[in-house]
Amino acid sequence: MAFEKDPSDPRVFLPRPGGGVYLNFAHGIAWAIFLSMTVVPLAVVVGTTLLLLL
Repeated sequence: MAFEKDPSDPRVFLPRPGGGVYLNFAHGIAWAIFLSMTVVPLAVVVGTTLLLLL
C-alpha cells in the first residue's frame, strides 16, 4: 500500500497508474482503515502471543 497525501482530492482510494488503488492519507477515514486493518490486528497477535508464552 502506497502512502499518498492529496488534500485537494476528495476520494479516499486513489487509482494507481498501473492498476490498483492506494489510500489518500489526507482523509481521516483512510487513517481509520489503516489502523483497523494493521495496527489493531498486530496488537492482538502480539498480545495473544505474549500471553501464551508467559
